[in-house]
Amino acid sequence: MTEERSAWAPYNFVPFSNRVLPRYASVEELPHHDCLYPSLKSGEIHVTMTADTPVFISDGKQGKPHFFRSPNGKYAIPGSSIRGMVRENMQILGFGCVQPGEDFEDSKIFFREIAAGRKSTGIALKEYYKSALGVKSVRRPNGRPVSVPQNVRAGYLRKKKDGYFIQPVAGTYYRVSRKHPDVRRIGDAPARVVPIVYSVSGNKITHLRSGHLSVPGMERGNLLFTGKPTRPDQPNSLYVFPRANESAIPVEIPSEDVLLYKEDWESRRTSLCNPQFWDLPADGEEKPVFYITYEGHIYFGMSLYVRIAHRHFLSAGLPKSHLEHAQSKAPVLDYPHAVLGFSKDDCSYRSRVSFGDLEVVGTAEEGAPIQKLLASPKPSYYPGYVLKGKNYSDDDFQLRGYKQYWLKEANMQSVEKKQRLSNPKDGEAEESEMGVMLRPLPKGTRFNGIIRFKNLHEDELGLLLWCLQLDKGCFQSMGLGKPYGFGRMKLQIDRLLETDYAALYDTENLCRDAARDRTNDVARYMNCYDSYAAKKLDIRDRYDRPTIRYCGEIRDFIYMRRSKKSDYEAGYMNFEDYRKVNRGLPRVADIRKAEVGKPGKKGPYSSGRISAACEKREECSN
Repeated sequence: MTEERSAWAPYNFVPFSNRVLPRYASVEELPHHDCLYPSLKSGEIHVTMTADTPVFISDGKQGKPHFFRSPNGKYAIPGSSIRGMVRENMQILGFGCVQPGEDFEDSKIFFREIAAGRKSTGIALKEYYKSALGVKSVRRPNGRPVSVPQNVRAGYLRKKKDGYFIQPVAGTYYRVSRKHPDVRRIGDAPARVVPIVYSVSGNKITHLRSGHLSVPGMERGNLLFTGKPTRPDQPNSLYVFPRANESAIPVEIPSEDVLLYKEDWESRRTSLCNPQFWDLPADGEEKPVFYITYEGHIYFGMSLYVRIAHRHFLSAGLPKSHLEHAQSKAPVLDYPHAVLGFSKDDCSYRSRVSFGDLEVVGTAEEGAPIQKLLASPKPSYYPGYVLKGKNYSDDDFQLRGYKQYWLKEANMQSVEKKQRLSNPKDGEAEESEMGVMLRPLPKGTRFNGIIRFKNLHEDELGLLLWCLQLDKGCFQSMGLGKPYGFGRMKLQIDRLLETDYAALYDTENLCRDAARDRTNDVARYMNCYDSYAAKKLDIRDRYDRPTIRYCGEIRDFIYMRRSKKSDYEAGYMNFEDYRKVNRGLPRVADIRKAEVGKPGKKGPYSSGRISAACEKREECSN
């Protein structure tokens, strides 16, 4: 029986709700910014954030960033960071509509799947990839087998005024070993093309030398060096490209396929050696490429095993309700857009909430620099981003949801700036220089500031307050280093002040202070939103009470904002782990249900390797 090995990571996903909650039916219903509405709420929220683990908010300077400072020179959490945190929380707690192009870049993910183990999550995609490229095993003249992608052709990528095309080579490409004595004389530097002359016997390169000049009895061509060998004991081959066959019909590349290649290159450029080498050629340039035609697309690249795109865009994995709203021409006036504003091509609306910087209380000093690798998880690792073992080429794949980092204790150990990291996109190992120097402020550092709001309904104010303070025992996550436990913050609402417009504009009495302390009403406003949303969505708990707190996605979010994990439970997998896991990330609901109600006992996730105990998704009760 196959052992189940689930993936693990410093993050997991709060599932997208199957429901979207529009707060307004049309733009005309939104409160006007140039009006004061006595029936609506305006005022200030005074908050304090306390670092429960060391925290680092970068000032954005390259090389040696320091903690962000406000204009007066004090360490601070910028208002833009608070706004981003609130909007992310409001998307979940407010049943917001996930919109491609706004909440995430909608694209087709490229992949090269050749290293998946026989029992891993990637085996199905590996077979799909091999079928697309026509990979078959053939024997070399020495009798040793070698895999050959028989559908792959060779040519030269060129740019013309209205697009790109590939001019096929005269004949075919040739493999040549890095150990070939003539190759050794040229050198082994990666990511380059060397003009050569060569001679060939059968399908074997016998001699070659660098240079442009013709040599009697030898052919002219180019020697393509791609990336570094992934295994020194098994160096990958180099390839000789004959000259272009100018009489052959050029292969026109559709603009969509050019755009997809460019997007894939942009997403990988920070991890590529000499990124410009892999870019599209400029006017007058040409680059040797491999290419295939598959399912109406032309895929090309400078590796024999060409990266191809999944069948579907990421947005195809959204719940139907989100897609229907996002595809509507009218703006979706859910809570995040109605409260925090939006900008469309033909319509925009300013936020009714403004976020000031939260400045440090007292004095604080940056800690000693800590080097961390902060490679961001990407959708290219589909076992982490897609449910039920599917991938982006499956017609029924579902995205997992909103990515959230687990709360952890801070790992204060520095790592080397250059080290080998797993690359789940290609099943290859690469050297990374993605290290970032953190100079965190210590645990216990406090920040306070003011958030101002105008013309909010009671339910809107209640949701805003909930997004700030969350529930008892919950923490916010701020800044860099979240995968290593940095930036676990406790936010407390110190005061809620409301403007009393009747007193402010009283013609009989001069009112110098129209602010009314409504701090004791914070819980009431939160409950007001809970009740309003539950009635709109017709949601009730098991006791038939209208509340959204019983929804699975809300419970998962609160659980992740409250539960703390160890590095072993929620760390990064290494390269070998990626090849061995045969299940994606366990769902937060399964982890939560396995641990809730077992005080003093370790749940299945405490080993870091939970088997999904329940495939049925926990839905909101109707």
